[in-house]
Amino acid sequence: MLRFSPEAYHLYTQVITQALEKSLLPVCPPGTVLKFMTGPTDAPPSINDPLTSVLSAAATFKAMGPVDEMPYSGFLVCCFSDHPLVPCLRHAAPDKPCVGVFDSSIVHALVSGSKFGILTTGTSMVNSIDAGVAAFLGGQSGRYVGCIASGLGVVELQTGDRNTVERRIKGAAADVCAMGADVIILGCAGMSGMEDLVKAGAEATGRPVTVIDGAKAGVQLLAGLVRNKF
Repeated sequence: MLRFSPEAYHLYTQVITQALEKSLLPVCPPGTVLKFMTGPTDAPPSINDPLTSVLSAAATFKAMGPVDEMPYSGFLVCCFSDHPLVPCLRHAAPDKPCVGVFDSSIVHALVSGSKFGILTTGTSMVNSIDAGVAAFLGGQSGRYVGCIASGLGVVELQTGDRNTVERRIKGAAADVCAMGADVIILGCAGMSGMEDLVKAGAEATGRPVTVIDGAKAGVQLLAGLVRNKF
């Protein structure tokens, strides 16, 4: 078993932040400046279930300090879950819009096709994601076909064997298509930049799809909310 110090975990999870920077900076709306933050060393190295969601929210919120005094116009929480950091930031800084990639991606999916599905990482997140979608939509909906897990870890998406990552992502994408989705949401921030890989897996079934990167959707939605306040 490999063991990492908190500092090593922090450096390891910075891989996800770096992947987000690479993906988001080219699509940043005009007049918008993005600043990135990786979870502090006492936060879980990855968010895999409700417990790590709560622990990461508490550690990150504490590390940010007085958010209402920070020189930012809004906040984007890049964890694909009904993450508790979002309501924490909204409560602490009610004048600054805060959205998560979870809600942002669902909004975009609903206007991009007839039915959407979600491709996520580990199976432990599936039930939480299903519950989060139902809460967001106000109940069960035929627009949502369900969530499929690739079995990959969050950090593994960016650091694991590329052949294994590509095979599992493509296979999971095909499974989401088989459920009837014409829109697939990338259900993890670590999948940022993998739209073409998901499309390739989907199109192998003969069914073209629209792929939604929640982080990119979040940037666009948050920028609009901020502009609307001024």
